[in-house]
Amino acid sequence: QYTVPAPYTSGRFDPPARPPPRRMSCTPTLAWAQRDKTIYITFDYVDAKDVRVKIGDKALSISLKQGDKLYAMEDVPLHKAVSPADSKWFANDRCVQVILSKGEPDWWDVLLADKSYKKFVKADWTRWAEEEDDAYTGQFPGSDFTGMQADWDDEPDSDDDDLPLEDLDIGNLPPEES
Repeated sequence: QYTVPAPYTSGRFDPPARPPPRRMSCTPTLAWAQRDKTIYITFDYVDAKDVRVKIGDKALSISLKQGDKLYAMEDVPLHKAVSPADSKWFANDRCVQVILSKGEPDWWDVLLADKSYKKFVKADWTRWAEEEDDAYTGQFPGSDFTGMQADWDDEPDSDDDDLPLEDLDIGNLPPEES
């Protein structure tokens, strides 16, 4: 006699229990800009939760949740070495900002050494400065005020000190405190 296998005994096919589907992570898109000694990285994700950033000597890791999506980049190699002790990051309800302190103050042509992430990295044109720009090194035109005091001292005194003040109505002034 023919016997029915265990999953078919109820009269209908009961497939074996499946494990829950694995949550795949998405790669976050980032914008970056640089200065002489600093790299600025911005992840624009509104209401990001569970943000984790790990800054290594030559690697960067980030993970965050936005809604039901998980975004992650794990140990992505940076173009050159950074100083993790001097680097920092913060997250608010609009974005995640990472400020990396360069190990050597030189120009980076790219942010990441791994070219497979190229489609997820874009320039942050609001912060970008070319290597030849004064803003790159933090020297802005007119930001050197050391000679201004000397220029002010050469001006002749104003005649305002010699004006008579008797015609001014000062009203009721409170008594002076001693």
